[in-house]
Amino acid sequence: MNKCYLLLLLAAAGFMACGQHGKKGNTTANSADSTQAFTTTPVAAPYFYIQLKGALGDQMVTMQLLKTGPDIYRGSYVYDRVGEPINIWGSSDSSKQQLTLYEDSRSDEETTFHGRLDSTGNFAGTWRGNGTSYQFILHPDFSNAIHFQVYYAKDSAALLPNAPQSPWGEATNSIIWPAPGTNAGTAALIKNAISGKVPATDPQQLVKRSIDSFLAGYKGSITGMDSATVQHQAGSPTWNWTSEGDMKVVWNQYPLLSLEYFGYDFTGGAHGNGGATHQVLDLDKEKVLMLDDIFKGDYKEVLTHELELAFHRTYRTDQPIREMLLVDRIEPNNNFILTNKGIVFSYTPYEIGPYAMGQVNLFVPFARLQEVLKTDYSK
Repeated sequence: MNKCYLLLLLAAAGFMACGQHGKKGNTTANSADSTQAFTTTPVAAPYFYIQLKGALGDQMVTMQLLKTGPDIYRGSYVYDRVGEPINIWGSSDSSKQQLTLYEDSRSDEETTFHGRLDSTGNFAGTWRGNGTSYQFILHPDFSNAIHFQVYYAKDSAALLPNAPQSPWGEATNSIIWPAPGTNAGTAALIKNAISGKVPATDPQQLVKRSIDSFLAGYKGSITGMDSATVQHQAGSPTWNWTSEGDMKVVWNQYPLLSLEYFGYDFTGGAHGNGGATHQVLDLDKEKVLMLDDIFKGDYKEVLTHELELAFHRTYRTDQPIREMLLVDRIEPNNNFILTNKGIVFSYTPYEIGPYAMGQVNLFVPFARLQEVLKTDYSK
């Protein structure tokens, strides 16, 4: 099964469980107590971000690991010699001593990191996949990297507050924010990028922004509807809406910072909709990068050709693009990630492929793009 699609299903399933809890135990729209950030050693905090480096077997790797919600871990890692991000997500066991991270792979076999993440941030254990296993030992390493705090919030609201039975809407969100001590100019650049068109200085208010917007839209959705009909459907998914958002770091090595924003909404229907968008910041040039900042000449045609090759490599097929996707050509978009080894173009569900294919991520090494590279980020 496509693991990106599986992630969307897991998000939906998680919300159904959380939604049932919210209906029983949260009858107000007050979530002030659920917004927290680390103030001590990151791993000792309720939510955190840490960059890890070390060995997986005989390969050196770099991992971005975040705890973005109650027992929700997300991130990615790269083999240092390759530089292609591989998504990971997971949770701890009942003892909270062992952490299992599932890898986003095209293999039919489950690929996992399973080990102990100690209070100082060291992560060690066994990686299993591709019919084999290797030991891994990773240590915190923020050399030439930015420290971040993680903020989480959750809220819910009844669609019919005065009804004995009412559908519920529930929303969670998680954001990252530059930690205290970050260079003022760098912190301002990152905060502006994260905040978007409406600048924010308070992360606890920012993390609630999308939650408040979603719940306001949810409560407004009943306008013109017969309340008795809605109440009759209180137990069905039709009116029990959910929204999830979070952020993660994908690459964090000066001067490049690549960020991901994930969102998933269920507003009735056969399934929810979600996907990830990305931003790349050049901290030296103090700007959010666009393709014209990175490439020169007729780069779009070169990238289109390379993206077709990358699709065939990634999905291990030689079928024509038009037979696999909703498009005849895979053209570069502005939803991309940069590492020091290459660029990932990311396409949300339905953008180029069917929903079941999930998010399509295609990596093109810089080594294949030398003729059109304007700026060399491989140093």
